Amino acid sequence: MKKRAFGVVILGFCGLGFSLLAEEELLPMVKDGQAPKAVVVSPFEKGNLVSSQRERTKNLWADSWLFLQVPRLDEKGKILEENDETADIPAIDRVEAFLKVEEWYHEKPPQLEGKYLLVEFWATWCPPCRRTLPMLNAWQEKFGDELVVISICETDRKAIDDCPGDLKGKDLTHYVGIDTQRRTANALGVFGIPHAVLIEPQYGGIVWEGMPNQPKYELTDTIIEKILSVGRRQKR
Repeated sequence: MKKRAFGVVILGFCGLGFSLLAEEELLPMVKDGQAPKAVVVSPFEKGNLVSSQRERTKNLWADSWLFLQVPRLDEKGKILEENDETADIPAIDRVEAFLKVEEWYHEKPPQLEGKYLLVEFWATWCPPCRRTLPMLNAWQEKFGDELVVISICETDRKAIDDCPGDLKGKDLTHYVGIDTQRRTANALGVFGIPHAVLIEPQYGGIVWEGMPNQPKYELTDTIIEKILSVGRRQKR
């Protein structure tokens, strides 16, 4: 499989088998005790896009796909081969081949074309994941004109109905997909949840990745606004 970078945008932008780590540290639930990977942060996580902090790193509990196009998957979740002929596949077709969902908990998202997409992988038995749910709801409400927020849960509908904590399935106002096979998560090498990626609409490339509530590396309204503002400028 050949990962595809989207250099134009880089320049433009500048279950079970999981063990619980210390919840008070807001670490993810990690598969088989694997150590996190040190990866370079997205430019949007710096003070500004031309910051000198180019070597700043953070922990990532997944493979890094930063500034790469999302992979296209077959129905079993296998990554499809890329070649020169697939280079010009429209971003919306790429994204739709990337998202693998057995069913939607409420309703299917509206048309994704031209929208930024935030996808989080989670499970109902994961306390750090449940802490992100109010954030996902809030981002869908605040940025919904430009951003579609989707969480893909690896536990079933009944588990979402009875989700522990304050928020139950009925309280989730972002788009919730169910995929007990973890096809999209596995394609990205996700071994610690919650894990999220933010995808831009021009190339289907990932511009932010990580645990949304990881201390010092949180995904914030400010970071999302920075990303969306780039898209607005590109439309001018």
